[in-house]
Amino acid sequence: MISIVRLSSFLAAFAILMLAPLSAQANESTEVHFKSFDAAETEIRGELFRPTVNGSRAAIVMMHGCSGLYAKSGKMKTNSAAWVKRFVNWGYVVLAVDGFTPRGFRTMCSKRKRPLNSLDDRPFDAHRGLAWLEKQTFVKKDQIALVGWSNGAMAALSGARENKAEYFGEGHRFKAVAAFYPGCITLRRRVNKRFQPYAPVLVFVGLADNWTWPKPCMRMIKQAAKDGFPAQFAAYEGAYHAFDHPSLQVRTRISRNARWKKEERRVTIGSNPAAREAAIGTLRNWLRKRIAE
Repeated sequence: MISIVRLSSFLAAFAILMLAPLSAQANESTEVHFKSFDAAETEIRGELFRPTVNGSRAAIVMMHGCSGLYAKSGKMKTNSAAWVKRFVNWGYVVLAVDGFTPRGFRTMCSKRKRPLNSLDDRPFDAHRGLAWLEKQTFVKKDQIALVGWSNGAMAALSGARENKAEYFGEGHRFKAVAAFYPGCITLRRRVNKRFQPYAPVLVFVGLADNWTWPKPCMRMIKQAAKDGFPAQFAAYEGAYHAFDHPSLQVRTRISRNARWKKEERRVTIGSNPAAREAAIGTLRNWLRKRIAE
């Protein structure tokens, strides 16, 4: 599936899908800690969620975006919490990785000099989360996927490169990798337009996204698929950054990054219910084919 999705034709089908009964309910979360694979062996915090079903289960590692995993109140951000509930209801164990607060900050979207690099630093945390899950008796260690959003999606794709698997993961590899609205300009340049993932990859982009431009990702994934790698994308017309959020009013915000030519940009973010529901259904079906629920 490499496609640009025209949302009007999907509304009825996905409305029916969303009314279908969910498979399991979530337990309360458990706070866990593990050391990153980074050079400093940073102690990373994670929240673990398990479905109330017996036996070992497939699992998902979640990597949040530049706004962080938690709001000022200390509660998990709305979109992350919605995806946790969704994944657990589908029957997956979920590990939401928090690499920000252990390093002394909650968010970095508005920081000109960002303290972590999505391509070079955060993949260490994701793969260490994978290694931690592989040791748990309630997890099928060969059935673990990675899902990232924005800055976390960039980390997911960077870590999924075949030639970086040992560097970031010390031999630990995800079974599948999904990425929501990553920024692909720098990554595409680094791989000389030849992205070579070690696992199946699915990328979701909004065609109206002016924060992380969709076309570089689409070009990169098209080329990977042409080269024979299991890479796919779904692009949604009229969808902005964070289109999968359950309740984010469309608005503009300021984002800063010292690596940009213009360090400050005004960008548009906001929910798109049709794109969100289409992406939910697409991701669930894709995961079912790659990791057992």
